[in-house]
Amino acid sequence: MRYLRRPLYKWNLMIRDSTNNGFFTQTLNIYSSMLQAGLQANNFTFPLLLKACANVNSLRLGTLLHSHVLQLGFQLDPFVQTALIDMYSKCLNLQASRKVFDEMPLRTLVSWNSMISAYSRASLVNEAVLVLKEMWVLGLELSASTFVNVVSSCSSLGQGLSIHCCVFKLGLLSDEIALANSVMKMYVKFGCVNEARLIFNEMGESSIISWTIIIGGFVNVGKVGEAFGAFNQMRRTGLRLDSVVFVNLILGFAQQPNFLLASLIHSLVLKCGCEEEDPIDNLLVSMYIRCGDLGSSRRVFDMVYEKNVFLWTSMIGGYARLGYPAEALNLFKKLLRTSVRPNEATMAAVLSACAALGSLTTGKEIEEYISVNGLESNRQVQTSLIHMFSKCGSIKKAKEVFERVTDKDLAVWSAMINGYAIHGMADEAVSLFQKMQHEEGIQPDTVVYTSLLSACSHSGLVEDGLRYFQSMQNDFGIEPSLEHYICLVDLLGRAGQFDLALKTIQEMPVQVQVHAWAPLLSGCRKHSNIELGELAAGKLMNSSSLSTGNHILMANLYTSVGKWKEAATARGLINDKQLVKEAGWSQVEMDGSVHVFVAGDESHLQSAEIYKILEDLNVMILEAGYAAKRGTDLSSL
Repeated sequence: MRYLRRPLYKWNLMIRDSTNNGFFTQTLNIYSSMLQAGLQANNFTFPLLLKACANVNSLRLGTLLHSHVLQLGFQLDPFVQTALIDMYSKCLNLQASRKVFDEMPLRTLVSWNSMISAYSRASLVNEAVLVLKEMWVLGLELSASTFVNVVSSCSSLGQGLSIHCCVFKLGLLSDEIALANSVMKMYVKFGCVNEARLIFNEMGESSIISWTIIIGGFVNVGKVGEAFGAFNQMRRTGLRLDSVVFVNLILGFAQQPNFLLASLIHSLVLKCGCEEEDPIDNLLVSMYIRCGDLGSSRRVFDMVYEKNVFLWTSMIGGYARLGYPAEALNLFKKLLRTSVRPNEATMAAVLSACAALGSLTTGKEIEEYISVNGLESNRQVQTSLIHMFSKCGSIKKAKEVFERVTDKDLAVWSAMINGYAIHGMADEAVSLFQKMQHEEGIQPDTVVYTSLLSACSHSGLVEDGLRYFQSMQNDFGIEPSLEHYICLVDLLGRAGQFDLALKTIQEMPVQVQVHAWAPLLSGCRKHSNIELGELAAGKLMNSSSLSTGNHILMANLYTSVGKWKEAATARGLINDKQLVKEAGWSQVEMDGSVHVFVAGDESHLQSAEIYKILEDLNVMILEAGYAAKRGTDLSSL
């Protein structure tokens, strides 16, 4: 009872302290208790209460407070009216904000700025500029705070340039760091980092925010070197580094991974004590993954005491992306023993690992987990399931998942088309592609066309492949990528259409040609075309791109036509260049276990029985009338 008998000024102090400390719901509860005590708010109370409503985004409570304002006669108080403008705009009722503004008999500079901020917050820059012009006509002083929100909300470079010209004429940039930062941020948003740097260079004093904007701007346009240059300049100023600066720098490694620079940034993060700040730890893991250094990535991961789902997902995805699917699955099992629950991105990464491992049994177990935990309706998960089942050899299961998707987007269609492609089901891939276009009205992208051309290549559909290659450019304006060119040359080479394949390569961009000779060499091997094969091998040799596999292709090409000396020379080049041939391997899944077999390896527990069966099979093949080509070693089958 003593609590309820407090005088109004003490209630106001409680409301002020609660609001200033960010306890907005508590502020409104205190007001409710004050009303129960029989006290009414005054012009000091209402701005604080309206600020609380704005921050909890409650239009209902804000409107109720407005009615209390009217009942108590504070509707003409400029501070209350300004708070009402701000509350309505933050609660997305801009019409009510403008109505309060228009009804104000005496508008303060803060009221004008609040109305401008309201329009800017709603990205209505033209309306905000009209209010600015009205202030100008009335002879009101335009301050830096008047322009800050307008500049940051510009939706076009033209609008930004106009506002910049205005603040420049008023001489507001030189001494107003907040406004200068907003103008720089505007230029960075539109990719004009050099213009932002000019403003930065003219600033009398810069803050850590100013440097962060410039560094982030260079990163956004791919100028990572300039970003690091600006970072080094900032360090020499003696400013204290914060996590935001490091976030921008680390993001630069998405474009230009560099292990030495990554290590340098990591050491500075540790020195500044920012390593445990969110999201620094997650970005460090991702940074090392982009640099291909799983060891450093895992060390950062292990050092984090409280790991969130994003950190687990990054590490699992890193293992899957860099070719360690078994480690990805093991880490996922470890995740399940913690209190952290996987999300949709986690499951997509795990399914990618299953696809790479080729384990259908594990994939089905993951699908069951997804179903039990209510993640089966997520499109990212559905797309990953289609890809996983396709890669694990179950196109039937992939199709079942595809048909269950109710609202298919381009990624879902692309995954299913690619599934048909890798299974050599070109007719199904083409049919689904046409259905996606003509029945669903979804426009294809570069990824879909890669899958389509691959399907045509493996099924010998030369005319269809050529038609789609042209349609991709003429109908959808998609410029052919390296993958498209390689698929096209592979298609023509497999079909033995070497004149057209050679003509296609010669018409390609120069930087792409070097990669196109390898599939042509493979086609020459298939059709025993020595002359063109030697040309392709020569082109690869001159570009230093003749890999071990291509040396072997050339040797086998010579062997197929009985040129043993040339074949021996081609194989000898492997040793001369100190190239290492990766041993052939295969794997098979039995009873939930994946067995890996490497050529010449006898480490398997049942290797003796396996080789005995292999010998028996070779005998059966010979008895069936199979005659090996000259140079073929049956023992290597």
